[in-house]
Order: sequence, then C-alpha cells, then structure tokens
Amino acid sequence: MQEQEPQLPLYRRIAQSIHQDIVQRSLVAHTKISSEVDLARQFGVSHGTITKALESLVREGVLYRQRPQGTFVAEVADAPVSASVESSPAIEDKRVRETPSFAFHGHTAFVGIVIPHLGTDFLDGMVLGVESMTRSFGYGLSFAYSEDDEGLERYHIEQFLRQGVAGMIIYPCDHRVVECDDHYISTAEGQERIALLQTLQARQVPFVLMDRYVPEIDVSHVVSDDFTAGYASTQHLIKLGHQRIGFVSVSYQVTSSAGRYAGYLQCLRDHHLPLEPHLSLNALQHAYPSAHDHYSLVEPCCPEDTQRLITYLRHPQRPTAIVTMNDYLSVQVFYAAEQLSLSIPEDLALVCSGGSSRLTSMLRVPLTTIVQPVGEIGRQSAYILHNLISQRFSTIRQLKLPVSLLVRKSCGSAANSIVQTLPAPTER
Repeated sequence: MQEQEPQLPLYRRIAQSIHQDIVQRSLVAHTKISSEVDLARQFGVSHGTITKALESLVREGVLYRQRPQGTFVAEVADAPVSASVESSPAIEDKRVRETPSFAFHGHTAFVGIVIPHLGTDFLDGMVLGVESMTRSFGYGLSFAYSEDDEGLERYHIEQFLRQGVAGMIIYPCDHRVVECDDHYISTAEGQERIALLQTLQARQVPFVLMDRYVPEIDVSHVVSDDFTAGYASTQHLIKLGHQRIGFVSVSYQVTSSAGRYAGYLQCLRDHHLPLEPHLSLNALQHAYPSAHDHYSLVEPCCPEDTQRLITYLRHPQRPTAIVTMNDYLSVQVFYAAEQLSLSIPEDLALVCSGGSSRLTSMLRVPLTTIVQPVGEIGRQSAYILHNLISQRFSTIRQLKLPVSLLVRKSCGSAANSIVQTLPAPTER
C-alpha cells in the first residue's frame, strides 16, 4: 500500500489507495473492481474495514454499487461532488461540503419525469433511482404518467414546460424504429415525438431519455446494453446444447427490443446456426400488460396472441429453446406451452432477454433472465440531468449500462440462481 497521511483512519487510507489505483490504471466508468473478499485479502484487513472504505468512495462518487453484481467505477464529472445516496455516481465540488439545494426565484427547483405507469418493479426501480438522486441534489420531483399514449405524453411535457421545470427525464412510450443500413430510423408514427423533442432542444430545456432513445435526436440518454442482453441469452442456450433457438417479440420494435433481436441474430451467425424464419415469432401485439390491470402481469394475454403462440409452438420443427423480448412475453409463452402440454424446461427451454427479476421468480418454474440495472438507469439519468442543469456537462452523455444473466430453472441448466455479469460482445 502506498504511503498515506498517517493521521487518517485505516479505512480512509485504504480508500485513498483504491482511488489512486483507479486513477493510475485509467479505469473507465462502469468497470467492475475487485470483490470485497479479494480487497480484504490484498490489504490484510477485515471485511468490515473494506466495506467502510468502499462506502466512503461511494459517498464521494468514485464508485457505485450494483447488487448483487458488485462495485463499479462511477461516471466522473469535471469536478468532484458529494452525494448522500449509496451507489450513486454523483461527484461534488470539493469546495462544497453539503448537498446543494437548487432554487429559482426563491423556490426549490423541480424536475419532471414522464413514464408510462408504475406498478412493475422494472419501472418502479427506475423511478426510485431518479427520486433518490434528485433528492440528494435538492430538487423537487414531479411525476406524470403517459399510460403508453403519445398524446398524453406530449400533454405532460407541455405542462412541465408551462410550470417552468428545470429539466425533464422522459421514458418514451413505444417509439417505433426500423433497421436501415445498419442503424435505426424512426417510423412515421414517431415524427410528432421527434418534433416535440427538437422543440425542447431549441428552447435549451435540459432533458434525458431513459431506457430507450429516439435515433434522430442526438441527446443524452441512459439505456441497458440490449445487444448483449439478446446475444448472451442466446449464447447461454447454445452452451446448453440447443441449435433450434427461437425469438419471440411483438410486431414492432423500439430501440431496446431491436437491440436484443440484433444480439440474438448475431449470436446465431457467430455460432454458424441457421436463421430459419419459422424460429422467430415477431407478430405479437401486446408487449406489456394493461397499465390499469397489474394482475395481467401473470395472466394470459389477449386470445389472438395466445393463438399465435400456440400455432408457433405447433410447428413440426418448433424451437427447442426460446429467447423472449421481455418478461411479460415469457409469461405468455409459459401459458401457451401449458396448453400444448409442453414442459419447461424439459420440452422447451426459456430465457428472457430483458425485464425484472421479481415477476420471473413468481412463475411455477423460475425464469432465467437478463437482469437490467434499473435503479442505476434512474440514478444515472438524474445525475446527467443535474449536470446539464448546473452546466457541469457541456456535451451529450449517452450511457449503455452493463447487464447480468440470472440463471434459474427455466433454461434447463443444473445451476440455479447464478448471476453472471456479462462482457459486451462486438456488434457487427
């Protein structure tokens, strides 16, 4: 350990050494550092001392935690800032010792968040991440629900503008895209949203898109690594010996689902497996349950989608394993398979390429799933928005956060409840 100021407590001297190591090795944001067990062994101290050292670095914004995956290097701002929320990437100016409180004309500044709805741990986790971070920066937070309706989304954004919010975080309701020359473009249905976001840019209103983005708008956004999600889901099934692997999605794509499907296709190519048309079902109509009926999360979807799935699974060369676009579609595959007396995983292995861990653990056979860092998406979105408002950031920040694979029984693997942090494959 490098020589430190002797008057500092031991945990602080270890924290300084860890911070120096990050700087000297030029570790980029979101790099995972050594485990607490390995660090305790390296420094020859107790586990509790290491925990205290890491917690101090989290508070300073040098690191953030993402349980159960581990501890990662935080996004670094132009000047260090302190935050009160654990696992936040906030970095505070050393001259300021308390969380700043932002005020305009004598009132606390508010930021607005527009989301489709609450009631799923996927969206709830993002909102909690946003709320904890905005609170740490001294903002008020105004909520608005689009109910997956573009007109209502526009209404709320315009209301936030009239209220004079300091900035906005927007989870766009389904913004449809298509692939064109190895990149995505928006369909005609999305032109009004593009115009609205361009208006925000023209008015210099700070805003951040969350979980998905609009290709034509060059703006800060925070998303999961959806390509890796699709690739790793498929690769896991290939390692288990499957060669006829299907993909189940809806009849349209947003950037997140498009990325997962692209990862699935690339993985099949890399392993020289055929891209047979009957293996992909991209015709379902409902990607999510009703915003007003949360019990439908674990209920069959509309009869038309159920029939499409049954027809798909009756194909003579049906897939022996399936990757689904999200957790809700996995539930629908479960119900269709049961109607055909197909057992999971014996007759049909199943992996979800994006969604929540809570819903997928509620099924009779717990689902192997990609775990998205929903809380960190929210925290990073709020962190970027704060720095846009305070003009610490002068450039666009577009983050793609790492995902993990949670192995459970639905894939047929002998391992159960094993979490693997996934390295990103090369997109081609």
